[in-house]
Amino acid sequence: MKLSKRAFSKKYNIEIQWLTSLCFLGVIPFSIKRGKRNTVYVEDQAIDLLKKIEHYVECPFCMKKMACVTNKHYKICNPSIEIKKDLYSGVYLKNHKKTERQKTAQSEKLKERFLTSEGEITRKQIGEASKKLNADPEYKKKQKETFKLVQNRPGMKQLHRKRALKMWANPDYQEKRKEYVKQNIELLRESARKARQYSKKQSNLHINYKKNMLEKGLSGFISEYPYGPYSIDEADPLAKIVVEVDGCYWHGCSLCGFKGDDGIKATDKRKTSFLKNRGWLVLRIKEHEIKKDPYVAIEMIRNIQQIRRQNNINLIKQSFLKGSLKVKSMVNKELNPTWVPINNILRHHTPHKNMYKICTDMGSVVVTEDHSLFSWQTKEPIKASDLKSGDLIVGLPIKEFEPAKVISTEIVNSAKYSYDVSVPDSENAVLDNGILVHNSYSISGVSLDIEKSSKYQSIADVFSAQYDKTLEAAKQSIKIIKGLRQFRYGIGISSALGPLTRPGIQSRRSMIESGSVGTWS
Repeated sequence: MKLSKRAFSKKYNIEIQWLTSLCFLGVIPFSIKRGKRNTVYVEDQAIDLLKKIEHYVECPFCMKKMACVTNKHYKICNPSIEIKKDLYSGVYLKNHKKTERQKTAQSEKLKERFLTSEGEITRKQIGEASKKLNADPEYKKKQKETFKLVQNRPGMKQLHRKRALKMWANPDYQEKRKEYVKQNIELLRESARKARQYSKKQSNLHINYKKNMLEKGLSGFISEYPYGPYSIDEADPLAKIVVEVDGCYWHGCSLCGFKGDDGIKATDKRKTSFLKNRGWLVLRIKEHEIKKDPYVAIEMIRNIQQIRRQNNINLIKQSFLKGSLKVKSMVNKELNPTWVPINNILRHHTPHKNMYKICTDMGSVVVTEDHSLFSWQTKEPIKASDLKSGDLIVGLPIKEFEPAKVISTEIVNSAKYSYDVSVPDSENAVLDNGILVHNSYSISGVSLDIEKSSKYQSIADVFSAQYDKTLEAAKQSIKIIKGLRQFRYGIGISSALGPLTRPGIQSRRSMIESGSVGTWS
């Protein structure tokens, strides 16, 4: 006996929407009678095909068969009952999928709900639940595993490649993309640099070759050196030499018969052109050359490094003496950096000072405990020892100063010497990694600001007066006594003024400080 869908749901107390889903999922056989109004008919015996829990759940009060029994249904069915979480129950069918029409209708219904005051509460609840879920390490782990499984499916890379080719075949897309790149070239370069920084990959071939370089005493090279949008395998910034260790299979090799990956080869060409246009010497060493001789080209690199370093040092010195050596600086707390000439370069003896390594999202810097960076909120100097994780300091990622977030601060081993640049007027300078540092240095362990320190001025005045006094004393001594070694050349000296004097008694300090008769004055 055939029953209409509505009659079937009334007879067996089954939710009509869930009955429709079961019909279209193929769990219950049905037929459609065409006419002005299409009617769905179901065999009366089809109820025997449904199994509890597997195909439906049942309300314990009204015995209604449905997809899931919600707390809302319990409230309607029996308002006196105390709702508990464990009462919520539902059934899940593997092949249960919503139609596009159902998805659209649900989406519109949700949009309308979110516009109400109740919807705002729902949005907040969803946001809190999402944050809680994303904070769960187990969920993150599962999410990563699922993503890897999806990306490693057979033919996934081929599918992405086909889509990309289809997209780039469209001339309108090409024009739009070119225009976008022209307008945002600096942002794209910075994005590429950061992406490369967070995905550093060193092959075993590269690691072993670096070990051989160090074994032969070839130093000065930095591994995975970030420059522009690229990361260089081995770079000497002073000599401006690049050493790229290329695997034959991926980068291509005519001798080994490998074609190489087209994307990697295109990147290699762009990188080489980018570096050469900026004065770098690019040396590429192939995998088969290293396998034949593990120390290949190391002596050649050493010779080139010495010549280029000396040439570059001379150029830097000449530029510094002419006053044309400049650095980016923040003037009058403006966000646009200004090129300012370097007034002096200072080296400090700092084995007694704590060194702080400040790691930010732009890079890291190692400074002494009393050296200053710049607070983003006030644009005023703040000591490295006062910085904490989460603080914002001034940085220069691209064209304008932006906040750099402090990730961590740690005390590292003290250095024998630390270096500083003296920049007039602005009193600050931007490092290569984009961090703004204060123009300060120390004398006798006292931290000083070049412009503001009155203590430095007093020390300078005392030294100047003492020097004049010493110079006058030296002139008088030379006139009175003959054949003595002058004090400025070193050790304590003896004199012929009396039998009680002996070597070491009249040191440089005693000659300067004492003013009594019979001594140096």
